Amino acid sequence: MDSLSNLIHCCDEMPSDGVSICWGPARFGSEDLGWCLVIERVATEDDLQENQYLEEVGDTLWTTAVEIKCCPYCGVGLTDARSVMSSEDFGYFIHIDSSGWLGRRC
Repeated sequence: MDSLSNLIHCCDEMPSDGVSICWGPARFGSEDLGWCLVIERVATEDDLQENQYLEEVGDTLWTTAVEIKCCPYCGVGLTDARSVMSSEDFGYFIHIDSSGWLGRRC
C-alpha cells in the first residue's frame, strides 16, 4: 500500500460526514496495521451552549474506532486486513469521549 488512495476506502453508500474507513495503525495500542471504521461526532453551536468544556464548533465530542475486514456500507472486502493471519486476535474497538474536561477512553 503505497498511495494515499489505497489508505482510504470511500464508497457511495457511506455517510458524507462523521464516518471514515482508513488503513493504518489500528489505534489499539499495538504496532499492527489494519482497516478501521472511524465514527466521530463533532460539536455544533447547540453543543457549545450546553457544554462549558467545548471551545469551538467542530471540536471532537467522541470518536469510536472499530477494526474491520470489509466495508459495512458496500460489503467490499478490504485487502490486507490484519485478520487474514489471525482471526483470534481481531475485532478490537475503542471509544474516546472528549466531551469533558478530562477525556476518557472506554
